[in-house]
Amino acid sequence: MQKDQDPAPDNRDSEPAAQERGRTSFDSSQEKPEPREPSPLAQVEATMTLVSAWLNNLQTLFRLELDRTIEAGRRMLAIQLVLLPLGIAFLLSLCAGVGLLAYYFSQSVYIGFTAFVLAQLVLLTAMMLYMKKLRALLGFSETRKQAREAMDNVLETLK
Repeated sequence: MQKDQDPAPDNRDSEPAAQERGRTSFDSSQEKPEPREPSPLAQVEATMTLVSAWLNNLQTLFRLELDRTIEAGRRMLAIQLVLLPLGIAFLLSLCAGVGLLAYYFSQSVYIGFTAFVLAQLVLLTAMMLYMKKLRALLGFSETRKQAREAMDNVLETLK
């Protein structure tokens, strides 16, 4: 019958003193050590933490900019492939239409030809401006900027 009786449970953890000790041992808000100059080992550790955080951020930024660059390159290639055959035909027919309208209203071949050339110039300028806008998306400008900031920050920490 003694086997049926369990020994008294150990209640040390549920005692108020133990609970109080457990609460304050991890609470750092009550203990405020005096500020002191960090040791060289702590500075090296902080610098390594900073470098690893910068490298992690740069890697993520590089990946994002690489994805953006690849996507912009794909779009530019698609536009160039479409513009090659269609662009020539479209430009010629549209500009010929403008030249024909100018000739119809002015009855001057010179004015018709000038309108034809100006229409081509306007269309080519619009396409070039769009290509310039897409070209601005190529490259890793933000990654280079962040890399410079990281180097400056690390060098400042080492000083």
